[in-house]
Amino acid sequence: MFATNKTHRRGVPSAKSRKPKKDDSASVTNIKSSATSTPATSISINGIDIHFPFQPYNVQHQYMSSVITALQASQHALLESPTGTGKTLCLLCSALAWQIREKSRMSVELEGIQSQQEGKADELAPGPDQSQDGSDGFSNHSVPRKKAPVIIYASRTHSQLSQVMGELRNTRYRPKHSILGSREHSCIHPKVNPIVAKGKGSPGVEPKTSTEVNNGCSKLCKERKCMFRNNLEDAQGKSGVWLPPTVQRADENKSFEQPVLDIEDLVALGKQHKICPFYHSRSHLKEAELILVPYNYLFDRDARETTLAEVDFSNAVLIFDEAHNLEEFASESSSFDLSSADIAGCISEVTRGVQLLEMNPETGDERCNKENLLRLKSMLINFESYLIEGISHRPGQKLSADAESSQPGEFIFDIFKEGLRVNGENKTLLIDLIQRLSDVVLEFKGTNTSGTPKLDHFVSCVKRAFGSGTYLLALARSKSYRVHISKVNRGGGFDTGRTISFWCFAPSLAMRELTFLNVRSILITSGTLSPLPSFSMELGLDFPVQLENDHVIKPDQIFVRVLGKGVSGKELSSKYGRRDDPEYIKELGDTLASLAGNIPAGVLVFFTSYGAMQTAIGRWGGPASGSNQSGGGRGASSFFAARRKKQAATPRYAFPQTNQHFAGPTNNTWQRLLSKKAIVIEPRSTSDLSDAIGEYKKFIALPKSNGAIMMGVCRGKISEGIDFTDDMARAVVVTGLPFAPYLDPKVKLKREFLDAARASAKSRPSTDGGFGSGDTKSLPRAPPKSLGGQEWYSQQAHRAVNQALGRVIRHRHDY
Repeated sequence: MFATNKTHRRGVPSAKSRKPKKDDSASVTNIKSSATSTPATSISINGIDIHFPFQPYNVQHQYMSSVITALQASQHALLESPTGTGKTLCLLCSALAWQIREKSRMSVELEGIQSQQEGKADELAPGPDQSQDGSDGFSNHSVPRKKAPVIIYASRTHSQLSQVMGELRNTRYRPKHSILGSREHSCIHPKVNPIVAKGKGSPGVEPKTSTEVNNGCSKLCKERKCMFRNNLEDAQGKSGVWLPPTVQRADENKSFEQPVLDIEDLVALGKQHKICPFYHSRSHLKEAELILVPYNYLFDRDARETTLAEVDFSNAVLIFDEAHNLEEFASESSSFDLSSADIAGCISEVTRGVQLLEMNPETGDERCNKENLLRLKSMLINFESYLIEGISHRPGQKLSADAESSQPGEFIFDIFKEGLRVNGENKTLLIDLIQRLSDVVLEFKGTNTSGTPKLDHFVSCVKRAFGSGTYLLALARSKSYRVHISKVNRGGGFDTGRTISFWCFAPSLAMRELTFLNVRSILITSGTLSPLPSFSMELGLDFPVQLENDHVIKPDQIFVRVLGKGVSGKELSSKYGRRDDPEYIKELGDTLASLAGNIPAGVLVFFTSYGAMQTAIGRWGGPASGSNQSGGGRGASSFFAARRKKQAATPRYAFPQTNQHFAGPTNNTWQRLLSKKAIVIEPRSTSDLSDAIGEYKKFIALPKSNGAIMMGVCRGKISEGIDFTDDMARAVVVTGLPFAPYLDPKVKLKREFLDAARASAKSRPSTDGGFGSGDTKSLPRAPPKSLGGQEWYSQQAHRAVNQALGRVIRHRHDY
């Protein structure tokens, strides 16, 4: 068991002395606490003046120097710097300072070109028989005004992007910017997205899925029935950009200082002025110098070609923050799972489309008509039957005892060809028909349709399988994929179904696709990237600029120990054979209770998985004791269910501290834990996370509070992207290495894929035509440029641990 605890230092400011932010669960890194000791300053790095809110530390100077070096040389960079060292602030200040210098350089060059052209124009001044407009053959070529390279700042979650905006406020830089979020976070129409429009917890408000929100918004906008978007378009005027009344701009042609607003601020502004925050933010895209987006906006081709269509990626700078899981995200963005249940949903949606066309035949067009839709329905019915029955009877295919099978990546084309009669030549016709049907369903008035989510998913699967190029290119890409066929029992007496998984194991495919956009530099940063060589191998890019930074804290601010034995001397080992051992679980609980009684304020406890956490809490006598003790199945899910106002007043994931005298020798482990501190458990639902964090803070801030314990999961919601500053976390306990399930099909195939790639890299083809070189001395072999399967497996677990431990030190004075 890994445990971290910080020794107490006198004079260190506590969390209670800080002014709380509106949502401290996503607060910016508390680097501002040190800004009060030194005034704002300017430093020069490689000839570029960088304004910084305070005198930077050495590690911050090194970080900014690496950023400037990469940008000036148009190179990619891997930048690792521990949490709490101000990565975001350094990135913004250095990148924006470089951008300003680049704008100045381009302006000087432009003036020079214009002066030269004006001189030539004087030499070629029109005579008395020539027109002033150059119609004699000498045209007045105007020099195109080029923009400086746009900076696209990407992070994993919306809350992390809000942190970036918070740091931007701390600087003197005010670039034209746009922060993009999903409709689920920024739509304020009460019928489309009531949970944002009316506020979470309002009576009668039920959250809607992202698909329902997207389709509802699209439908209202197409019918011109969204008051908020209509108000925005009316207020934008000729400039195309609406500004709040507080922003003064006398002339539409003059520049203005755009206020720095995160998504929450935009939502509040939208509610105040009755304008749409979602489209308001997008109206700034064309002129934006800084664009903040979630990862998927860059990796999703459709998003790049629609939402970011006005963005000039040529010579752009891409920044990936919190990128410790970037290779996993890149792989997932190119993969898909398609089940027979999904196809059944597609059939239902096509049937609904046929019914709509029968009600109003004029709605369709020459392609999207009843006859073609019935053909599409027949194809999908045959495909569903093929997935359930036909695919298991393919000649030569061997199904394992549990009805699972893995095949090479190119097998996906056989599935689409034999089951659906779709190939590289006719896939475009299928996609076009389905997209026309989706438009018809959304445009059909008088219906409460939620769109065609299953058909949309099916189209995305076809696009990912075949790509946007030729069939030969798709066939070459498939070498980096594996097809996995699994059998799913629906239960309840229903027939079994199948899921076809098309898994990408080479994140380099997605990364190289970004380089094909002719971007200038890709900067990848996080607190846990090491080892950098293997990370670079996975992404398949050359990173000439690499940095592994030290921390800003002193040795006496942190205390780290590995506890091999618990309070009663029994072994603490969470390896597979002992994970469910009652003796180990009891010893773990007793040890945590002892630590909680000696550590002030907040303590974070991370388990290896939700199942492990659920099992432990149940064995300790906690709220999961009546659920499935194994941590799996549906029976335990009620423990993590979202709190409803009409139910108990206390959330199911929050448990206040009990009085000390209740924790006698006959009480269970859970009661002993509660006698030391209040307990908050990480909810499975993302929508409940902010409430859980709020309860945790409330317990810590109570008068005479002994603090609280926050229990979560490595790789979970609280293990990254949230600042547990100062008293929010005076210790972190990690209850074991979070290795992925070794025999999980995806993990197994990934290890096999990497081992095969390494073996291929080791074998060097002969260059002598088989006749021998005549040299008996063998040439030295370079180390393999590929990561082995076991190395990858181990690194993933250790990176997850490092990320969890990083929650504890958030600024220079933290301890």
